[in-house]
Amino acid sequence: MVGRSRKTVMGVVAACLLLVPQLGVGVAPGGATGRGLGLDDLVARVQAQYDRTTHLHAHFRQEIRMRGFDQAQTGAGQVWILKPGMMRWEYTTPERQTIIANGDMLWIYLPEERQVIRARAHESMGSRTPALFLAGQARLTELFTVTGPSSQAPGEEGLLQLELTPKEGALPYAQVQLGIDASSYQVVWVRLVDPLSNVTTMWFSDIDTAGAVDPGLFHFQVPPGVDVISPPALPAPR
Repeated sequence: MVGRSRKTVMGVVAACLLLVPQLGVGVAPGGATGRGLGLDDLVARVQAQYDRTTHLHAHFRQEIRMRGFDQAQTGAGQVWILKPGMMRWEYTTPERQTIIANGDMLWIYLPEERQVIRARAHESMGSRTPALFLAGQARLTELFTVTGPSSQAPGEEGLLQLELTPKEGALPYAQVQLGIDASSYQVVWVRLVDPLSNVTTMWFSDIDTAGAVDPGLFHFQVPPGVDVISPPALPAPR
């Protein structure tokens, strides 16, 4: 169970390195909304939203549905992002867990197990992962083939939607779906489908891009008595 939990967390982190930084607050030029917006224009506005976002703090809720299991795994917590390349996830449920990437190192701290997994960020995330996007070195259309209705109108929960198919080597997922607010272009939910049809959905709320994010959040000091585990225990999506 622990191994599956670590793999799931790493997969979610890899995807959210790309997706979370798009959650900045902004309004379409001229007060326009996404209603009737063409696919290319919508992608351009989501990309522009990300480009304007340098840091954020948000709450998240997560649901994982594993193929062959009736009961969903759920989790919740907070996330902080600071460009370029830094993030901190604090899971508070179902158990406490801290995930930190600071551009150099990746740490996954499991306090109940008194273990921390440590790896070089570029080795664990790979050279063509969404870390490139977070660092401002790649664009959505470079990592994904983007599809959706030719003319967007709000659908589920009043949101616009995009379907992203990762290009070869970009992500260990078969498909990524985005739910986008029609007025602000905030990405408010992300759905990840892996090649085995396991589905992870993440919802974001209380998104704040105005308040300062302390760079000290992305430093990790190994607590006394905690074992440090290095790869190959860490999954390595490429």
